[in-house]
Amino acid sequence: MSHSFSKLFEPTEIGRHVAKNRIFMAPMSRYRAPDRDIPPDLTQTYYRQRAGAGLIVAESTKINAWAGGTNCPGIYADEQVDAWKKVTEGVHAEGGLIFLQLWHSGRAAHQSLMPEGQHVSAPSALGSQTEVMTANGMEVPTVPRALTLEQIVELRADYATASRNALKAGFDGVEIHAAGGFLIDSFLQAPTNLRKDDYGGPLENRFRFLGEVLDDATEIWGADRVGIKLSPTSDYNDMGEGDVLETFTYVIEQLNTYGLAFLEVNEEMPMTEASAGNRAILDRLQALWTGPYIANGNYDATSGDKRILDGKADAITFGRLFIANPDLPARFANGGLFNELDPQTFYGGDHRGYTDYPVLQKISDVAA
Repeated sequence: MSHSFSKLFEPTEIGRHVAKNRIFMAPMSRYRAPDRDIPPDLTQTYYRQRAGAGLIVAESTKINAWAGGTNCPGIYADEQVDAWKKVTEGVHAEGGLIFLQLWHSGRAAHQSLMPEGQHVSAPSALGSQTEVMTANGMEVPTVPRALTLEQIVELRADYATASRNALKAGFDGVEIHAAGGFLIDSFLQAPTNLRKDDYGGPLENRFRFLGEVLDDATEIWGADRVGIKLSPTSDYNDMGEGDVLETFTYVIEQLNTYGLAFLEVNEEMPMTEASAGNRAILDRLQALWTGPYIANGNYDATSGDKRILDGKADAITFGRLFIANPDLPARFANGGLFNELDPQTFYGGDHRGYTDYPVLQKISDVAA
């Protein structure tokens, strides 16, 4: 049975690009780059299979060797750039668009994941109790060291290098990961930023590092090929305390001055539901934003279409549905018949649960 969603299948402008539909693929870590953070050949297949998305935002990708993450891909070395080129060429061959998410874990990391001579670092020496994946399984993150001013300068340079490398690799743009309690988010929010210098204290200081990263990225790419991800109300990695409405009102007012390609907001984590209070905050922030708004968090075709129809989003990023259903737009169009997600293969491993999920047969084949 064919279903029609009035908005999900409409094209939409995302900066200088036109996405062929509003069914976007969310960035999701799959932890399949164990060899020097180089995306394996399977990664090309994985994203190429999903090029029917209006936009793919590729997974959290390390801006330097000490960005954290178990077997996360990087974009700081030439051999990583070469591997990502295969990915972007494959997606483009299928008529798709793909952005790369630039990421640093900050305090959400374990010392065992750090190269020799590096330490888990963050704006302030405040630990998180949200466990992270390591070679020994799930462990509580290492309490970070507070970044020095020299390290902050180096991190800014690493983000700029990552932006340039993503351009060399053929991506259509980049998304700056400023959500989830990772490095940039922990600069923005007062409870995780106790600094007394130019990067802490007043809102303008807490925004400074993100502003510098955006200044560089927009110079390299043009603002209309740079997106950003926020999660104002999420408690992931022990965040979401303090006056998040005041903080993110200021953040969005500053972001509005850039003319960015889009803002993606993580409104809910998987299998959770935003409280009425948090939903009200998200609605107020969405109304402040002047560019394309991408909503993320537990949407299906019906709720996503309604969100767009109500004028509360321009597109929806779907996560787990896209993992198990590489042809997700076709499945929405044909009323479902979704594959079952195998959570045992979500993180790490080989092709199983990565590139072997089946696609729908052509309608003509089914009819025959």
